[in-house]
Amino acid sequence: MNFANQLRALAAISVMVSHLIGVFWLAQGFLALTTLAPAQGGPLPAIVGIANLEWFQAGPFGVGLFFLISGLVIPISLEKHNAASFLAARLLRIYPTYMAGLAVQLLTLLAASRVWGHALPYDWKTIFANAFLIQDLVGRPSIDLVNWTLTIELRFYVIVAVLAPWLRRASLAAVFGPALLACVVALLISLGVIGTFSLDYTRLTYTVSSQLPFMILMLVGVLFNYHVRGKLGTPALLAGVAALAALMAFAWWFSVLRGQFTHVLNNDAYALVLFSGLYFMRRHVPPNRVFDTLASISYPLYLVHATVGFVVMKALMLLAGVGYPAALAIAVLVAGAIAAVLHVAVELPSIRWGRRLAVTPA
Repeated sequence: MNFANQLRALAAISVMVSHLIGVFWLAQGFLALTTLAPAQGGPLPAIVGIANLEWFQAGPFGVGLFFLISGLVIPISLEKHNAASFLAARLLRIYPTYMAGLAVQLLTLLAASRVWGHALPYDWKTIFANAFLIQDLVGRPSIDLVNWTLTIELRFYVIVAVLAPWLRRASLAAVFGPALLACVVALLISLGVIGTFSLDYTRLTYTVSSQLPFMILMLVGVLFNYHVRGKLGTPALLAGVAALAALMAFAWWFSVLRGQFTHVLNNDAYALVLFSGLYFMRRHVPPNRVFDTLASISYPLYLVHATVGFVVMKALMLLAGVGYPAALAIAVLVAGAIAAVLHVAVELPSIRWGRRLAVTPA
């Protein structure tokens, strides 16, 4: 499974490229609000075009890889957990590191607010909602701009826990049942059958509609999990992946994200092709020290790179007159160093705590 670990590193790099190169220059007004720092202005560096090609966007590509990897590896935990201990272990995997990363980001934003004379725009309700990853359910803004993916991840864990007995048996119904249900719900929301009763209910249905396609993408990873366990043949795997890809496209077409139809789906397709190719060559993928090291800190790096990177680059460019290439390099190093500390101080201990919860499944 070296390939999956190294793809996690590639996914983190892809998202960083999207944010620290593309978003940093192409969404300056938005970032001025979220980072509490002025827009940096100036001519666009040539590298921005490379980071935001018409036919390829690194951000959606990296996120697609993350979801496919989760679908592959998360069900493996069911071999050592029952449904309750599985959920407890996964919560320990997500929340301690996330909350520590959020604290780092809030301190970074607080420093930016002092430097540029802006008030921190987040009240305690927003901070609380983000800390527990329920901001999308209660109508609060995301502080870090990346935690929307974690809300999908957590809801996937619930699905895995509910379907645990069937997933252990490699039941195809446990994959295609939720995928078909997701398509039906997306269609009903699109037609207005669901989500027209109140503002709060509409917010909930918007969240559901936007997340259903990604749930199906994670179920694609589950099929690869079946295959690697020897529970599903290669022809059935290929047919199943093709069917789920079609269902994901259907759910996307009828979701609130329809305007991003090709923009995101094309890059999810690239992620699936790369993931599939390396999966079938997995026995020939050796360890790689650089990618394996980056993979080990990929989760905390994913959490802090955007806020920390944006603020560090703006401070260097606007206050110290540092050029963009040097500011980018320093921001990456700072975010990487913070991620390494969080990995050692928080992530590894929380993983060990989760492993202690292992029980023999009923």
